[in-house]
Amino acid sequence: MARKKFSDDTIRKCLLWSARHCCLCGKDCGVDIEVAHIPGEEKSDDIDSAIPLCYDCHAEIGRYTRAHPRGRRYRKDELKPRRDQVYEQYTRSLVPPIVPRIQQDTGRQLPSVGFQLTNSGPFPPVKAKVKLTVFLGGSKVHDVDDKHGYYSGETLWHLNPMELFFGNFSIPAECVTSQETLRIQIDMAAIDAYERAHEFLPRCYTYVRENNSWFLEPTSFENLKRRAEQRGHAL
Repeated sequence: MARKKFSDDTIRKCLLWSARHCCLCGKDCGVDIEVAHIPGEEKSDDIDSAIPLCYDCHAEIGRYTRAHPRGRRYRKDELKPRRDQVYEQYTRSLVPPIVPRIQQDTGRQLPSVGFQLTNSGPFPPVKAKVKLTVFLGGSKVHDVDDKHGYYSGETLWHLNPMELFFGNFSIPAECVTSQETLRIQIDMAAIDAYERAHEFLPRCYTYVRENNSWFLEPTSFENLKRRAEQRGHAL
């Protein structure tokens, strides 16, 4: 199968996200830049297989030969994080401080759960995708979904500067009556003006039944579960 070409839209995004800098040496290339394939992914036209490079670095990543294996060849698990680091460097200013929260408002009782999403920056506006997952004990029991897709990652939230949203959703009845530990995890991505997704680290909340409140864990549900299993404890 022949090498696939990247679409004009993919090339446009790569050049915007890198601000026309080489994603290997960091040089500001101007017009002297190419959008190359990650080695081994020449048959893909997906944007994750693309990397902006100067002429010298483009030649360098393909120079290694297995017949004469000297030095260390560039691998995709090295090139992709380096590329993403450069993308982040030139697009992070497009993402204002965004804070999602799980909360129980005064008088709110399960199965209704409150949600808050804030753009606390003065500029710029940004979009976001939010996905909520409910865990009971050590197992996932529910992907939160509603008719609008606000909490399933399907709908883009429009967050203008200094804007605050209050929302709510319902969890399964078994989560209310069970005595197992109830947790909700927020997975979120901000979509900047150049259409690049900035993935946030998961935010995991644990419910305190005694006082009808939530507290934020310092790590994800998967890390909590892994640690509990290592210690031989129930989650």
